[in-house]
Amino acid sequence: MSRPQRPKRVRAAIVVGGLALLTLMFAQLGPARILSLLSSLGVNFLVIVSVFACHESVRALAVGRFLPEERRPPFPVRLRIRFLGEAVGTVTRTGMFGAEPTRAWMLAGQTGFGSRAYAASASELVANSCMSACVTVAVAAYMICAIDLKGPLLVLAHILFWSSLVYVCAAVGAVAARVHVIGAILRGVSTLPFIGRHLATDPLRVRSIEDAIIQALTRRPSALAQVMALEFVAQVILVFEIYWTIRSMGIAVDASHALFVEVVTKAANVIQVIGVTEAGYAVVFNWLGMTATVGFTLSLVKMLRSLTAAGIGLTVLNLLDRRWQTMIAASGCQ
Repeated sequence: MSRPQRPKRVRAAIVVGGLALLTLMFAQLGPARILSLLSSLGVNFLVIVSVFACHESVRALAVGRFLPEERRPPFPVRLRIRFLGEAVGTVTRTGMFGAEPTRAWMLAGQTGFGSRAYAASASELVANSCMSACVTVAVAAYMICAIDLKGPLLVLAHILFWSSLVYVCAAVGAVAARVHVIGAILRGVSTLPFIGRHLATDPLRVRSIEDAIIQALTRRPSALAQVMALEFVAQVILVFEIYWTIRSMGIAVDASHALFVEVVTKAANVIQVIGVTEAGYAVVFNWLGMTATVGFTLSLVKMLRSLTAAGIGLTVLNLLDRRWQTMIAASGCQ
């Protein structure tokens, strides 16, 4: 009976520890300064929310390109799925590890395609992560070669460059050679202590989804090109969001600095644990010479904009859906 309680105790300890770290950082960095930066956003916070909603809209368009047109859910439905996934990932502080499975599950429910819907969601994630990694490789290479980086920032740039380069090469190579990487990874993870016994997968279903992912990414090169273009736009939107947020705090920053910030903070986004993510932003911003307080505040703004965008987006979409249904019912009665 003690075994089922152990994971719950571990999760509770992580949350309590994260909250303690968050509280300590808030006190150490200065509550007055943090609240001042947040209040300085003013109405610009709504602009930030709108920009992020545009990012989600672009990715909702992208995932639709991997689905047959006759069974493709309408754009509002796909956008609602994006917002719901973002809310799950933000509230649970699991990031993409909680958001993407939620989106895939909901997309499968909307299309009735099963493995093909899961594959479409996974294919969009692969395309997005590859585009993000390509941007990281280019920016990190420029930082290493053209900027006189020193100390931990130089180490971080090398880590981002090589890890992103390896990921892009591995992803492209696996798809081109039709290698079933996901199944091999899951089999390897299942052998690990503590984690393995909690991971139950159906090898045949995993293989079916992998086949569908490879088919989605290779079946129509024109559709893949459109998706990659959309994913590039999504990356540009994120950079603009960083630029607008920092400028709205009253801190001088140009587009190139915003691009650097977007790339180097990816290291902090890997670990989505309350307190730890905020600490990562604070450390990275301190290395960039932009003060830890600004980085800590930016991480809070990102969390708040995700929740606000999801809340407003879902409310508006539900209102539009009800109005549309009312109009249909009224026209039917006539």
